Amino acid sequence: MPHLPGEFEIPDEWIDDAGFRGFKPSAPAYRAPPGATLVPLTAVEPTVRFVTHPMDGHGFARARLIRVLMGFVAGDEIEAVPAMELPLYEFCGAPYRYRACNGYHRFYASIAAGFSMLPVRAS
Repeated sequence: MPHLPGEFEIPDEWIDDAGFRGFKPSAPAYRAPPGATLVPLTAVEPTVRFVTHPMDGHGFARARLIRVLMGFVAGDEIEAVPAMELPLYEFCGAPYRYRACNGYHRFYASIAAGFSMLPVRAS
């Protein structure tokens, strides 16, 4: 996890179901529609999953995460993550420049895939 101690887990069965085992990225980010901006994953505040939105396992929806991982493997075009640029204050530095407004699965799947960048679109 960039800048924070933290971890997440994707069940092995899901990785196998997505055909994701052994995936090696051939680009800095997944393929996104034209107009997406690539920003370093280290510049994006980690997206949180609130307990009010329970999912299948470890905060993820199984079908959604598998679909994202399969898209990475196939090289499919996947929607960019809506994000907002955070203000930059000279007197109080912050480790992140962007906050993802949605895109929990795309953010964490990008980390798991070994991508260095995340496609975002300004919201």
